Amino acid sequence: MTREEKMQAILKFNPCKAERKVVLRYLLAVRHNDKEQTAYFESFGKSVHQIIRNIRTYERRLIFGYTNKSLDEHGWLNGMLPIVEKIELDNFNCIHIGKSENGTYAVAVDWCTGSAGGGSHPSVWDEPVKDYKEAIRQGISQLEKQYEKANRWSISDKGNYNPKIISKLKNKLLELKRQYTQPQQLSLF
Repeated sequence: MTREEKMQAILKFNPCKAERKVVLRYLLAVRHNDKEQTAYFESFGKSVHQIIRNIRTYERRLIFGYTNKSLDEHGWLNGMLPIVEKIELDNFNCIHIGKSENGTYAVAVDWCTGSAGGGSHPSVWDEPVKDYKEAIRQGISQLEKQYEKANRWSISDKGNYNPKIISKLKNKLLELKRQYTQPQQLSLF
């Protein structure tokens, strides 16, 4: 691809707000004929779309201590963290604690309150957490907030946000909170 064709492809790309800085860096590298920077960008993929997404993931991975840029068989960089603990309230409601290479944690939750639900896997796009106990506290807090929202929505939509299920989940979460965050009394005998 010639320099002009690359610039046209970059200018044709329609980035979201979060991608604009990376697109500008790539465009300036091509425009200024900076071969080193252009090669850096193009080592992340074949299309502008793939290059921009992979660079953003790579740069976010650096926060979590990942420095390699091995792409999968489809040319994408993986941003998922391995799960070190899955704390379950039931089959559909749980906290995932992911841990990176540098010991930083990320938290994601799965939730279901009837027919409505959602969730994700811990990734480099989550906020980094330095302490394991703090990661658990954040997971509990995320579920508390989600159940509070579901409780408000249950007034007008009891099918998706079942008040009985929400009440049971809140009680289980309270027990989980006691188990993981409150000090435990130890006995000698």
